[in-house]
Amino acid sequence: MAMRIGRPIVTVVVLLVTAGALGALYAVPPAAPTPTEAPPPLALEVREATRADTVIPVYSQGRVRASRHIPLSMEVSGRVVEADQALADGGRVSAGQVLLRLDPEPFDLAVTHRLNDVQTAQLHLARTRAQASVARGRNSTSTPLARHEPQLQEAQGRLASARAGLREARRQREQATLRAPFDGALEAVKVETGQHLQAGQTLARLYGLATVEVRLPVRDDWLALLGIDPGDPASLAPVEVRLRGRFAGRDGEWPARVVRREGGVNRNRMAYLIVAVDNEEQSLPLEPGVFVSAELRGPPLSGVAVLPRAARAGDEAVWVVDEDGRVHRRTVSILHSDADHLYVEKAPEQPLVLADGRHLLEGMRITPRTAADGVAHADAHPDARADGETP
Repeated sequence: MAMRIGRPIVTVVVLLVTAGALGALYAVPPAAPTPTEAPPPLALEVREATRADTVIPVYSQGRVRASRHIPLSMEVSGRVVEADQALADGGRVSAGQVLLRLDPEPFDLAVTHRLNDVQTAQLHLARTRAQASVARGRNSTSTPLARHEPQLQEAQGRLASARAGLREARRQREQATLRAPFDGALEAVKVETGQHLQAGQTLARLYGLATVEVRLPVRDDWLALLGIDPGDPASLAPVEVRLRGRFAGRDGEWPARVVRREGGVNRNRMAYLIVAVDNEEQSLPLEPGVFVSAELRGPPLSGVAVLPRAARAGDEAVWVVDEDGRVHRRTVSILHSDADHLYVEKAPEQPLVLADGRHLLEGMRITPRTAADGVAHADAHPDARADGETP
């Protein structure tokens, strides 16, 4: 009986204790959190845009190639009896240098035969003239055939043909000797002493070294930046070109000139300019195969502003800051851009913000810094509020 009475009492006591604890919790409110400072506005460098007559450089690259490159062959057939030591891959030759000779005996024999034909024709013409003179003296009113006029024409033609044959035989004798047509270097040489050559057979390839050229791809719209008029070849001359590269273990720089433009553009809207380098004026002459980068500069363009590339805010926009330190996106006409600069026709009047790829929002407040102040990017906080409010 005592146990039945004790259980309700214990239950009541537990409920009273629980109710008291809950009341104590609601009676004493929790302490308020300690307020923290809001992050400072993002500190970014700002600059003023200036306008001036500006030369806009454009950049390209390509490989050096020989401006003159021809195959060497013989115009006559024959056996090689003499070949110069320079007739090998990489051999350097001078204009007029004898590279090989064919056996001269067959050509000397042909010249002798043709010379005999000339002498025979001369004797025939002399006899015909004598006969014609006698015939005209006998009867001046006879027919042309009786006066030996056709016979005289035939004799004159025979002599002319014999003389032409002699010239051809002598020319072929000269062609039995292969000479270098210009200064240069040889490649793909395929001839040896004792080899029998056929007329027209390619023996080697000769490329010139005095002048080399580079085929440079440029965007179609860059032609206007360089002052190139597609209908005026004279507009190519004022373009300044400077090539840079590494060759023979040395860094080199070579001035070049635009000599022509290939017609049309490809499917990527690229045109091609051919620039030439005079190797005779270079301390480090260029050779075919060297890879070079090129900087091309046309005449100055008026009213163009050069902006840092870090100010870009999209394809055709830049960031500016107003008097309250808020950033705004401004649309501009970008003529050209490179790794460091933007070239625009009309720059904004307000200072430019060098966001350098950071994600900014319209109206966001920043702390402008000039280059003299130093750009305190370490103070930048990624949680700067876009509503522009500061504490």
